[in-house]
Amino acid sequence: MRDFAVAQKYAKSFTVGLKAGIEYRANFFFAIAAAVAPVVIQTALWIVIYGGSSDGDNGSTLFGFTFAQMVAYTVIAQLVSRLVRTGFEYDLNDDIRTGSLDRYLVKPVGYFGFRLFAFLGDKAVQSFVMGALLAVAVAVLSRMLGFSVSLPAVALFCLALLIAFMFNFLLFWCVGLAGFWLTEIGFLFEAVRIVIIAASGGIFPLAVFGPRAERVLSLLPFKFTIQFPTELLCGRIPAGDILPSFALAIVWMLALIALGQLLWRRGLRRFAAVGS
Repeated sequence: MRDFAVAQKYAKSFTVGLKAGIEYRANFFFAIAAAVAPVVIQTALWIVIYGGSSDGDNGSTLFGFTFAQMVAYTVIAQLVSRLVRTGFEYDLNDDIRTGSLDRYLVKPVGYFGFRLFAFLGDKAVQSFVMGALLAVAVAVLSRMLGFSVSLPAVALFCLALLIAFMFNFLLFWCVGLAGFWLTEIGFLFEAVRIVIIAASGGIFPLAVFGPRAERVLSLLPFKFTIQFPTELLCGRIPAGDILPSFALAIVWMLALIALGQLLWRRGLRRFAAVGS
């Protein structure tokens, strides 16, 4: 009975995020619109780099990508990066900075769970819109460049996207907890966001950085936020590498959860000491 009551509270948190996603849907559409410019610029860049060929049929490859694959990666990665983008960290920082966190600590629901399910509720709305946009993008890419996706790739992409949501949440949860020690960390969020986008393949595929850098970055958790789901949808990950990649993602997720719990416990002790 108690577990059911707790589940109801987290379902309510999910509903809060769902309502916020609907209420602030204009922000999401503006974010999607902002992704158009980078796609256009990068596509023009790749056309030049690939020798002016935009038909994708000349068989030339660069960093292991044909022109069609590179353009498809660029479009899908931009949409994924906009979708997994967080925003709760500002609320987390504000709760810590203003002392509002104490009102959540006495409620019969964990603060981490509240933020997580509210975040997932917000993403549920955005994912519906993103699904439609991705379908349109794939249809256009298929018609213009011969790019196509399979149903298994779509299923793996959806699973990887859920992991990407969790990774981005956990990453910024850990960064946001720095607010227990720093007064104002808004600048830190944007700095970390830029690093994560670059290290996750959100600007260019990691192969662009060279084999050595790619090997190092592939072992870090960042790629699971953008490149991993994108390459799954593009069908670029060999079947034998899919399961080990998911296993590595789970290992990193558990590590981030453990780090977050450590920072939370120590941060709460500091929060209580300052408050007293």
